[in-house]
Amino acid sequence: MPEPEVADTSVIAQKVERQSVKYGEMAVIDACTVMPATLLEEIGFRDAAHGWHSQSHLPQSVPVADATVKGETDAISTCLYESTAEGGIERFTLSISQLPFNDVLPADFQGKDDTPVTAAGLRAYTSPGLKPDSFNARIISADGKAEAHLGASRMSNVKEITDPKATFMKLLEGVAANLAKGPQGRTTHVHTGRYESVPNACDVLSSQLFREITNGKDSGVVEADYYERETFDRFENDKNEVRYFYSNLQECRRLSPEWFDAAERSRGQALKISLRTYRDAEMAIKDAQDCNPASPSRKITGEAVMSTEKIGDFAACSYLTGDSPTISFVAGRTQVQLTGYGDWAPDDPKTYVRTFTPIAQKMADEVRQAIG
Repeated sequence: MPEPEVADTSVIAQKVERQSVKYGEMAVIDACTVMPATLLEEIGFRDAAHGWHSQSHLPQSVPVADATVKGETDAISTCLYESTAEGGIERFTLSISQLPFNDVLPADFQGKDDTPVTAAGLRAYTSPGLKPDSFNARIISADGKAEAHLGASRMSNVKEITDPKATFMKLLEGVAANLAKGPQGRTTHVHTGRYESVPNACDVLSSQLFREITNGKDSGVVEADYYERETFDRFENDKNEVRYFYSNLQECRRLSPEWFDAAERSRGQALKISLRTYRDAEMAIKDAQDCNPASPSRKITGEAVMSTEKIGDFAACSYLTGDSPTISFVAGRTQVQLTGYGDWAPDDPKTYVRTFTPIAQKMADEVRQAIG
């Protein structure tokens, strides 16, 4: 049987855009700019730096009139790195909270397990994690209006790391030095190599498109996931012929302002788009198994309700992702999944596929135009 080609190991890269964004009158400190992948590389975590990236951030400024979220506990900007290499389990997280979007702790607040330290001239507190090689820290900006929560876990999984605590302190110093600079632009992700022409998922699900689809406002905050490594699926037919299908996954979720208030969330709208882009359209059509009744994924998500109307280039259907219905279809060389969260979206696949068919048809055209 043929061996698979080596999958591309770096098809998405971080890009720092130096122009800062604002939430109302507040310049936002971007978490992935404060803790870039290059910083993790410098302290010895290359696999985590080039694995799974997850972030929430503002892709563009929010006008004062629309900056309505106040006192929220969820940070305005977050950044996560986790290794996707075989056996990789190390993870690094950073969240940035800022007034008035967030509530922040008093600068002199010290928890019972906290140890006060100074990092890059800033006040900080460190605390142990759940394992001996895991640590946390809270760093306070010079003006006290922003705080960063840093977490590192399972660092000793990298055999070269012989002193996890000392390594964490190096990371803390680097993060604090960047935080001390204040807003330094924003970090986004761009495709490279054979996927260079593929746009960011949050550009495909634009703020304007989100508002059109949900008939709601856009909070300005997006939640996005990127996988730097290309993956492949192995398929063997009845004749023992083997094929490999190569793809890359990215996801983006947009939220309405109500989503950040637990008392108002039922009135809110959230919509996530998942884009799995293949090397070519043939791979997409032959490997897209969401709507195949015989697919192993059906055992996980349950029975799929097929669309009676044409959506995209292949079979389209709806099924549950957790408690939220999803509609799946193929457009060009991309398998698309749209998941609506909140009371605005029907909560059963049969109603969802019927209601979301016009939305999916519009998205299929958008994806095909954007990606091909």
